[in-house]
Amino acid sequence: MSAIRKSARGEVCQVRYPGICTHDPAHTILSHYRGSAGGKGLSIKSADACSAYACTSCDAVYDGQAPREGFSKQEADLWWMHGHMRTLVILEKKGLL
Repeated sequence: MSAIRKSARGEVCQVRYPGICTHDPAHTILSHYRGSAGGKGLSIKSADACSAYACTSCDAVYDGQAPREGFSKQEADLWWMHGHMRTLVILEKKGLL
């Protein structure tokens, strides 16, 4: 497991979908970008730098495993991207980027 993946433990969700986010650091994971621009391929996750700290509830919505209630896929993607940017700032402060 990479240092970036390990760094998600105990962090607060940065994606923060309204009405979905648990805001519980015990459930935060590293949510990987779903597009090919991040290095994703068949059975290959995107690079760890192309990720966001997300609670498992927000990650399930982003991955399409749970329903989006009250917002579109485009809005969900935008919320995730904002979480990605906030995560990059945290990773830089931790010296992981």
